[in-house]
Amino acid sequence: MASPEIRPQLTIRAARDTDAPALREIFNEAVEDGLATFETAARSIEQQKLLILAAQLDPLHHILVAEVRNWVCGSVAIEKHDERRGLDEMGEVAVFVRRSFRSYGVGRQLMRVAQAEAARLGYRKLIGRVLADNHDSLRLCQATGWRTVGLHEQHARHGDRLRDVTVVEYRVPPVSQAE
Repeated sequence: MASPEIRPQLTIRAARDTDAPALREIFNEAVEDGLATFETAARSIEQQKLLILAAQLDPLHHILVAEVRNWVCGSVAIEKHDERRGLDEMGEVAVFVRRSFRSYGVGRQLMRVAQAEAARLGYRKLIGRVLADNHDSLRLCQATGWRTVGLHEQHARHGDRLRDVTVVEYRVPPVSQAE
């Protein structure tokens, strides 16, 4: 077992074009697992590249990746939740972690960086929608200061079944109070 002195360092940085294959693979794992996304179809490389490009062009939409020894092991996306006046200071967050890195704190570190980045970008609140039976994601939200605000019953369609969705939120502290 690696000691803290020699444990590989996790770094989190902005997504680059060259991350598309890894991010696609991680997202498609989530689709296969059926717990971490409402999507049911695999993502193509072209779709992933377009998502990265959109984030690079929009100053309020970020995709951050976590990597260990130059190997992408997770991502977090922050994007505007709603463009309508009064709701435009709210962001929506989605976190994905490679299967082999789950339960090692990658999601928690991604979430903490996303929260700090949201404060820097001027968001006042982050929201998330989590499939109600995704207990790992709900624990991640609870561990990083999010609160459950409600349940949408039979909300997300997965194939021929409707699934409940838990709505969570995080109130972003002003920049002067942010970590």
